[in-house]
Amino acid sequence: MTRPARTYLVTNPSVLFAPGRRIVFRHAAPAGSVVRFEVDGRPVRALLTDTPLTGDLLGAELQITYL
Repeated sequence: MTRPARTYLVTNPSVLFAPGRRIVFRHAAPAGSVVRFEVDGRPVRALLTDTPLTGDLLGAELQITYL
């Protein structure tokens, strides 16, 4: 059974991108998953949440790893 993709809005984009940047993406992984995707050719990871935002958007948080 295929899980339907949901639409996510990154709630903390300014940790990696210019302030005011809006990042919206679709993914079918369940809430609590960390997924990889690209923004402007740059690989990023985001934690998917089940937190409703506006309309059909759910929240996602960029995951930052400092080495």
